[in-house]
Amino acid sequence: MNKNELIKRFVQNQEEKNMLARVLDKLEAAESKNILENTKFLNEREQDLAERMLPECAQFRYLFHGGYESASRKVLVFFPDYMNPEQAFQGEENCLACIRAEYPADNELSHRDFLGSLLGCGIKREAIGDILVGEGSADIVVLKEILPYLLVNFEMVARVKVHVGEITAAELQVPEAKFRLIKDTVASLRLDNIASAGFAVSREKASAGIKGGKVALNSLECTKADKLVSEGEVISWRGMGKIKLQQIGNQTKKGRTAIVVLRYL
Repeated sequence: MNKNELIKRFVQNQEEKNMLARVLDKLEAAESKNILENTKFLNEREQDLAERMLPECAQFRYLFHGGYESASRKVLVFFPDYMNPEQAFQGEENCLACIRAEYPADNELSHRDFLGSLLGCGIKREAIGDILVGEGSADIVVLKEILPYLLVNFEMVARVKVHVGEITAAELQVPEAKFRLIKDTVASLRLDNIASAGFAVSREKASAGIKGGKVALNSLECTKADKLVSEGEVISWRGMGKIKLQQIGNQTKKGRTAIVVLRYL
């Protein structure tokens, strides 16, 4: 099976086809030279698409990494047998770098402010990983190749002067995830039932959102309201947010299934 035929099995969107083609280019380079290769940053949907495709073609070892364990945006790294996963992110082999941008704490700067300023500096989105905004500072994971440029040129965010310096991945200040626990019972583990419980809407509204292409299961669009959801799977609804089916419990006397859902705030 050639590259184009393989890609068509997983996506039809041209932008996503191009993304998977770049992933395969990196895989081929790593395999032919028996060296470490990495992609640019991938969002969660792109990671899922690559993860679905690679078992069909990859003989090389690979992993996703975004600088810290719970990162959303990650690079895909292919590494040879003579390396272990830890070596892929040590010293010269490490393709990632981390910076901290500090500013007066009386200024309120958002993720959007930082992303907009980085893009305004001429940095492409694919070179930027997660942006972790705190009080008076923001930690940002980037491709190492742009680090020297940022240390010199990244000086302003939304008209606020920032002081930028390099930090290690261990120094990243990762905000604690905020969520609300929802306990409910459902007639079945259908996607529309779980979405209804987690987003506090009627099943009819949840079903309409799913069929309208607004809902993704594990970052992949799902238009089947009767799709069964497994424990640990994540549902995102455009404009509504994100939930996770944290736990599937026992059946009640009325035959309904007890569930625990995390709704991210």
